[in-house]
Amino acid sequence: MVTAVLRSVRHMGHRLAAMLPRKAGGGCGIHFDAGSIQFVRMTRVAGSARLRVDAYGSAALDDGMLRGPQIAKPEAVARRLVEMLERSDTRVEDLQDDIVVLALPAQGLKTRIVDCPLGLPPRALRAWCERRAALLLPGDGEPDLRSRVGVTWADPGSHRLRLYACEATLVDERVAVMEMSGLRPHAIDAAHKAGRRAFLNARSQACERSRKASVTDTPRMEYPVALLQVDAYDIDLAVFDGQRCLADISERFDGVNGHPEALASAIRDLSKKLPVVPQAIYIVVQEATPGELAAIREAVAVACGIAVHPFAPLDRVDALDALDNADPFDVADGERTAEPAGSRYQPTAQGTTLAVPYGLALRAMSMQGMSCE
Repeated sequence: MVTAVLRSVRHMGHRLAAMLPRKAGGGCGIHFDAGSIQFVRMTRVAGSARLRVDAYGSAALDDGMLRGPQIAKPEAVARRLVEMLERSDTRVEDLQDDIVVLALPAQGLKTRIVDCPLGLPPRALRAWCERRAALLLPGDGEPDLRSRVGVTWADPGSHRLRLYACEATLVDERVAVMEMSGLRPHAIDAAHKAGRRAFLNARSQACERSRKASVTDTPRMEYPVALLQVDAYDIDLAVFDGQRCLADISERFDGVNGHPEALASAIRDLSKKLPVVPQAIYIVVQEATPGELAAIREAVAVACGIAVHPFAPLDRVDALDALDNADPFDVADGERTAEPAGSRYQPTAQGTTLAVPYGLALRAMSMQGMSCE
């Protein structure tokens, strides 16, 4: 991406850039969703350009800690974050040299895709993007202390820009939680973009393993597939052919905790708006038990007439595996729950909920010069 979502945020950018850690550190992704915190930490494999998952975990948040996308009790959330890290045998001190990337929920973001203006110098282009992003929020379109804005390329290789804007409190609250925990945030991403990054990275690894395994078999992942991300308030559906996003669409849906058939019906109606039909759907559901996830998968498969599989990028990772040994697209063994060895892991963490912090950790490692995007 040209610049990460909200990475060049006004009034934050210079302060965060000054805190960038040394390249010896790892990358940590931390995500607050409707009812829990999740984190994934990655490090480099010594003597190679590969990555490994060093630790991951999740912790439930009590009622009242979050209010929609906003953090109502930052001190309590900070304590819960430190407790989660300690249960995963990860100290705050271990992360001082890491790049830490946070996520904002889709519910709190306004976004729009625009054509990139030609001929503008960098400073003028940045000002042009900031002003148009600020217009996504109520006001006169002038970026100020009440808003945070950012821009990325809409798709790799395209000449269109995706503008983002959010209320300043969404960013400031998350930064405050990090500082209370003794951590330093270095970038903020959009949750659905992080999930897509994790998905594309896993697809790339799976295709590479397939090519190495056999030159006679038909390569996997050569047909359009979709990534479906569902949280407490939004549905995000994107269709990919290889590493290229063919189409994507998002919609508010305040009722994920309701009947699976209602959710499946909404997803079916949403998929009909796409110009391309995927051959399979990989699903990420926040705040769902294994039983609820299975019910949602079955309902979506029936409603859409498409095979539906969970996307759990860490289900094949253990304490000694590099990431290129893990295959979340191994559907034949797709029902297994992750139970990695080693004390730096929390086996109770649900696999699909870790897709977002996994993508955030990839973003963090790319900021250290690793090829992960």
